[in-house]
This record gives sequence, C-alpha cells and structure tokens, in this order.
Amino acid sequence: MIENALFWTARSKSVDCYCIMVKTGAEEKFKSSATEKLAQSGDGSKFYFFKKQMTARSGSSFQEPLFPGYIFLETENLTRETIETLKKVTGFYHFLFDNTNPHKLNGNDLTYYSTFRQSGEILGLSKAGFDENQRIQIVEGPLKGFQGKIIRVNRRCKRVTVQIELFGYSKKVDLCYTDAQSL
Repeated sequence: MIENALFWTARSKSVDCYCIMVKTGAEEKFKSSATEKLAQSGDGSKFYFFKKQMTARSGSSFQEPLFPGYIFLETENLTRETIETLKKVTGFYHFLFDNTNPHKLNGNDLTYYSTFRQSGEILGLSKAGFDENQRIQIVEGPLKGFQGKIIRVNRRCKRVTVQIELFGYSKKVDLCYTDAQSL
C-alpha cells in the first residue's frame, strides 16, 4: 500500500515509463543486473517485470510472465548514458520502438501499465461471477475494469482471455479468476 502511494507521488514528479525488450526467459536476470548497474551510477530508475498468478486444473498455483520478454522502466530522466548502460546488460535487445528514440508509455499503454503496476508485479486472481444472462462480471482484482475487453471465458479452467491494445498491437492475455460468492 505504501509502495503504491510512493509510486503515485513519484508520478506527480514526472516519472516516465518505457518498455524494454529483453531475452525471453532472462527477464529476472536482466532486471537484477540492470538495477545493480544503474544503482552504481546513482540512477534511481526502477524496473518492473509483471507476472500473473495462474491455477492449473489440478488446483496447484504457478506464476508465468504476463508479457514475456518485456521489462518496464520508470525513470525521472532517461539519458543517453542510461541507455548505453542498459545496452551492455546481458539479455538487452532494445527499447520500444528503438534505442535512438525510446517510446514513452502514454495513452492506453500508460493506462494499462498503471493498472498492472497498481496491482503489484504479480497479478493475483480476480473475483468474478456470472449474471442472470451468464455474462462474466469482475467484482475485484486486477481484471476489474476490463469487462468490455474480455473476449473468452473458460469456466471449467476459470480463465479469462482479455484483449488489450498495447504498443500499437492487439495482445491477448490469459488470466485466472476465482468465483465470487454472489453478485
């Protein structure tokens, strides 16, 4: 809760958000190495790698990347020096859309990022129920507010496919939900 309050305070200090493409499967290692390298230079930038909590049919829980190969960067000032430092970190591919002119998140991209960021790096399960017409309604959790963008519901596996427009592309994201007691 305090971290979220600090984030929104930082947002008022003009923190910009960027997306970095890194080697899929090496996101955590990149995040750790990049954080360490920037800390050495006194840069207070923060990196985020979003994961989603999933439930297998057996009932066991596991986590998997929300956006494999994508790391998000929050910084007050993205300098050429910062970019050059990050380019040397193992697993770095490029900033979206390129290293010469990195794309700040804005519009829907920033809205989705802020929603995910507010939920924390691990998006938990959302509570959902079905109305009298068997339409899903999200009552709490990271999917709240995505009702109009839900494109598929698998009630047996308790998974919802959400379509989002991110970085100019349509992406489908599968997330799990739990049943709400009643609507």
